[in-house]
Amino acid sequence: MIAVTESDDGREFTLSRGDTLEISLPATSGTGYTWQPAPIADALVKPVGDTKFKLDNAMPGASGQQIFRFSVEASGTGTLAMRYIRPWEKGMPPARVFTIRLIAR
Repeated sequence: MIAVTESDDGREFTLSRGDTLEISLPATSGTGYTWQPAPIADALVKPVGDTKFKLDNAMPGASGQQIFRFSVEASGTGTLAMRYIRPWEKGMPPARVFTIRLIAR
């Protein structure tokens, strides 16, 4: 498994078909904001399982990490972007964007 965090924003990763990519990004529960993958133009990766949220502590509104897993499905190159948005706010720009470049072999 290849683990990616916020500090990897803008980096390039070389992966193999069948690899699992885990992306862990900071999020705060109770704000309405959530990380969501931007539409993926190519079929390099596909989501695996449910998104998980790991809280830093049990306090209401605590910050934590939103964790996504993707399976590398095909060879090629592409970009995976994550947007920190409030899903009901249509037409609003994301509060934050996280992007990595993928090279799949």
